[in-house]
Formats: sequence, C-alpha cells, structure tokens
Amino acid sequence: MEKNRVFDLDAGFLDDELLAAQMRLLVGLVSTDRGRSAGDRLPANWLGHEDALTLRLNQLMGEMTLRGHAVPGQVAVTGEAIIWPPLDAASLAAEIRYITARAEAGQRGRIRMPRNDHELWATYKYSLLARNRQAYESFGRRVAARSAPLETLWLALVNASRVAPPEGGIRNALQHMWGYVSDQSSMSPQMDDLDALAADVQQLALQHEVSYLLNSTALGELRAWL
Repeated sequence: MEKNRVFDLDAGFLDDELLAAQMRLLVGLVSTDRGRSAGDRLPANWLGHEDALTLRLNQLMGEMTLRGHAVPGQVAVTGEAIIWPPLDAASLAAEIRYITARAEAGQRGRIRMPRNDHELWATYKYSLLARNRQAYESFGRRVAARSAPLETLWLALVNASRVAPPEGGIRNALQHMWGYVSDQSSMSPQMDDLDALAADVQQLALQHEVSYLLNSTALGELRAWL
C-alpha cells in the first residue's frame, strides 16, 4: 500500500500504527495556516477536496483520543458542504484486503473487520441512522434478505458515512447507542449538549467493554461532525 495513501475506511478499522501514520500524513497535508496551501503536496484525487481532508484528519484525531492517545486540537472545518473525492470500488477493495491482512497478522483496530454482511451492517448501522432513517431501514431490510453483495454493501456504507449528518439524526443515533449503557449513565439522553452525550457513551462503552458499541463506526466518527 502506497505511503501517501489517504484511507477511505473508517478510522476505527485502523490499527494503532496505521492510525498514527495516517494522522502524521494528514497533519502534513492539511494547512492550519490560512496563508499557506498544501495543494502541491496533496494526492491528485484529493485536489479540490481540502475541507474533506480536514474533516478526515479530525476523525483520525477523534479515534486516537478515543483510544487514549494525545493529539493536537481539532482543525476548523468550513461551514459549507463537504465535497469528497469519488470513491473507487477497486481501490476500496484493495484497502479492505490490506487492513484485513494486518488484522490477521495481529495488528487490529478498535473495530473488527466484518466477515459477512450482517457484521458489516452492525458496524455501520448507527452511522447510517444518524444520516437518513429511511435509508437505515431500507439497508436493514436488504441485509436481512441477504440481497446486498458484500462488496456492494461496503461501497454503499462507506459512501453514506461521508454525508454530513443533521443534528437531529446524530441525536437519534446517540440516543439509541446510549441505550446500551443507560444502566451505567448518570446523564439524560434528552440533554442538549450532544458532544457531552457522545463523550458519555464513548467513556461507558470503553469502561464496560460494550462490544456492540466498540465495533461501531458511529462511536468514533460522529463527534467529528459536532
């Protein structure tokens, strides 16, 4: 796998070594100084998508924080729509094979690599719920009917997780996730501070080793949108 590759898979799939390498790469690519440009160093497919690259950096740092690693502060992202580079199916498949091989060699991320469509859906379902409930229900039915090939499902779910989730969608997903740790939480799922609610779910999922949440992309990636 090329050294300057920016991974498309959720940061939760990356092992600690790969996660740190990706963060170093993106810190070098993302300009935090508005007077400078990283355009001459960007991979060709990311040119014109600097805001998406910044959000990706924030997601990587959020995952590292979740794992207890110290990181720089998050980088400000534009208030405009985030436009991502096109997702290439062959490139994504190569990335999945690479990370799967690392996991099989003992270099595992927070999220296990899904072995089938049901595990993949369980991994991404709350990320999808945060973005579009109708799509969430539709994908759930397709997975239950075994009508979505695994490669197609991977591509669809990674693409869907790039869409900016509305605040109401994030709240809905977090409230569902909070249900797994409600017995240990002192917070109300109706609280206004969504970042505090997300932090509470993260902390309790780690503390009580709630496997379903620890293997969820939403546990890490949603806070980057808040």
